[in-house]
Amino acid sequence: MYIIAKKKDYYDGVAGTTGIDKTIVYDREMIEMDAIPSAPKEKKDNPLYKLGNSRIKNEYYNQFPHDSYFIIGFCGKLYVGWKLYSVDEETNEYNNVITTITYDQDYITELFEKKGYGGYFQDNLNYVLQYDVMNWFRDIKAPVFVYDQDYMRTHVDVGRYRWLNSHPKLIINPLLKDYEFYKIFDAFQAFQEVSMFMGGVLGRGEKEITEVADKYKIAQHGFDKWSFRKMPENGTRTT
Repeated sequence: MYIIAKKKDYYDGVAGTTGIDKTIVYDREMIEMDAIPSAPKEKKDNPLYKLGNSRIKNEYYNQFPHDSYFIIGFCGKLYVGWKLYSVDEETNEYNNVITTITYDQDYITELFEKKGYGGYFQDNLNYVLQYDVMNWFRDIKAPVFVYDQDYMRTHVDVGRYRWLNSHPKLIINPLLKDYEFYKIFDAFQAFQEVSMFMGGVLGRGEKEITEVADKYKIAQHGFDKWSFRKMPENGTRTT
């Protein structure tokens, strides 16, 4: 796969070890979008917004006074991650936010209330991870996108506990290293997945991938059962 990009991502160096297949070209231009055309128009039906009313438990609030989620669309599937924000209480530096990124659903389920304003947390999480988004990738003609509920936060807005004014963004072809996606796929796995998706689903022959090879499945504790599902066996050719 030949990658055209202004900035390097964590998996780019793999091409130097496997060789570059110039019949598969990935133009990784970052593009902001208001919405994906084939996504549900109603927010209650759209998986990107399903987790917006989750509430962290009171016993963890002092540790993480604010949190936000992001959803990465990667090669036909959705992956949910969280940014857990904290500040340095000893120095009182509230303009220096410490961000912890996690994809561990067991840990997240422990942190959050079972029920929030938008319904049961586990049901909402299942809804996101089981949602069929293959048409979304055909719409955007790209293997990667992210919906970031709170894009690039670096400080507390006003005062000690004012975590208002979030910055949601939908970005096509984001840098996955910014979301520590290597916790899900290492560099070689990510490169191989993108290359197969570009050359298959979005490229030559429309060969839809039915499931990730066993050696590429995530070994991270507590994540497999949420992250992988069988894709449709029969694809349709894009125009």
